[in-house]
Amino acid sequence: MKPDMLLFLSDQHGAGYTGYEGGLPDTPNLDRLSEEGTYFSAHYTACPMCVPARMSFLSGRLPSRVGVTSNAHTLSECTPTFLFPLVEAGYETVLIGRMHFLGKDLRHGFTKRIGEDITQSCWSIPRRDLLEERGELFPAFSSAGSLSVVGGGESPVIYYDQAIVDQALKYLSCPHEKPQFIVVGTFGPHSPYVADPALYEKYKRRGVMPRFFNETTDVIDENPWIQAHQKEVSKEQAANACAAYCALTEQTDSYVGQVRAAFERYAKKAGHRAIFGYTSDHGDTCGERGIYGKQTFFENSVRVPLVFAGDGIPAGKHVEIPTSMMDLGPTFCQWAGTSYTGRFVDGQSFDALLTDVPHETLETRPVLSEYLDSVGGGDGGWGKQNESASKKREPLKLSYGIMVRMGHWKFIRYHHCKDVLFHLKEDPEERFNVAMRYPDIARQMGRIAEQAGEPKRIEQEHLDRIRMTGWLRSYEAAAGFQDRERWKDNPPTARGQLAAR
Repeated sequence: MKPDMLLFLSDQHGAGYTGYEGGLPDTPNLDRLSEEGTYFSAHYTACPMCVPARMSFLSGRLPSRVGVTSNAHTLSECTPTFLFPLVEAGYETVLIGRMHFLGKDLRHGFTKRIGEDITQSCWSIPRRDLLEERGELFPAFSSAGSLSVVGGGESPVIYYDQAIVDQALKYLSCPHEKPQFIVVGTFGPHSPYVADPALYEKYKRRGVMPRFFNETTDVIDENPWIQAHQKEVSKEQAANACAAYCALTEQTDSYVGQVRAAFERYAKKAGHRAIFGYTSDHGDTCGERGIYGKQTFFENSVRVPLVFAGDGIPAGKHVEIPTSMMDLGPTFCQWAGTSYTGRFVDGQSFDALLTDVPHETLETRPVLSEYLDSVGGGDGGWGKQNESASKKREPLKLSYGIMVRMGHWKFIRYHHCKDVLFHLKEDPEERFNVAMRYPDIARQMGRIAEQAGEPKRIEQEHLDRIRMTGWLRSYEAAAGFQDRERWKDNPPTARGQLAAR
């Protein structure tokens, strides 16, 4: 019998912010999931940015290979996703909530979609509508503006996530004929850093703080692209943002518990085997060394939680071998009795890691993550209203970045910057670049990075897509603006008015 499978996919949850890893927030449901199942402690996003990560997850390919290197891009209708072989195998593929699709194809293999997305579904950002709906919280959705509103209060994220979880519970309370593959997508713990007042005060009382507050390292000082993500913040600002992020993470954990319980009831009633999983699209450094949000290759930005429990999943197992978000599709397909492999797939099933049998290919392969960093060129429509026009006209500069994780080694290269090599077992805090001490390892991993793609070509293709996006926005304006699958039900009370700061 084919198992029912449900993946709870949150947004911007770094792996270090889990109870089972000894992190700051309380995550009792994820802790229980890790005890009753298997957790992967070296699981990486394919890109520390929402849309490229999610499209890479669906396609099983590196972002640059499917032409999605920013949040303004999406998959082509003809790009394969692992959902298609699942449909061919008889599955109902169901998206409940968030996936961040753009354009005319808002499915890419999902046969059902329930609930809208919190971000726009069209090419043009509906800035005026979002300003009206979100008020002062509008800029706080971006990494650049994430500290503009911080505290305890109402937020669109809280209302959206609760609405999506309610719809998931409703769907799971009904019988369904086909085997189910379900993705439940929430937006939390993504910024704004505005959380339930009681939970926020709980973490304020604990005095939580980001690691390495106001510290820096030679690795950052020698790389202008990483430096550009740093912010100067007070100790109070850092503590408040950290408290809010921990509160948002605990809230997400409670949703995981609700959905898992409903899914298990559904499978038991139907008499089906069942597998439940949790992961996120990327992490949040949440103030470590003054960096907020994603967009770097530091662990809390690029390493995400991955936990599975259910039929055929060993209980209490911990997998330390590096895995990729691109592996999820091939793994789900193997569990479903089909396959998602071929020249068009970069990921591979990690089912073998659930056994105690050594698997040399998985244990020695490199895991990659990409990011196309940029400065200038405007704010993409997400900045503050009073941002100067001169700043928006700054020329766009790009640097292709790539991370290679293999064993305990982690290699980072930005175009035209000094290579970085960390040994994560000896240096889990990522302080010391040991590329000069281990030149053979650095060269080996540098060759792997070169095989992934040529930086100049990837940067030029990104520029070409920016031009194409401009054409698409003009087309939308001429053909009639449509944003038909965006959630628009944020109440007036959740627009920046805080109960606690």
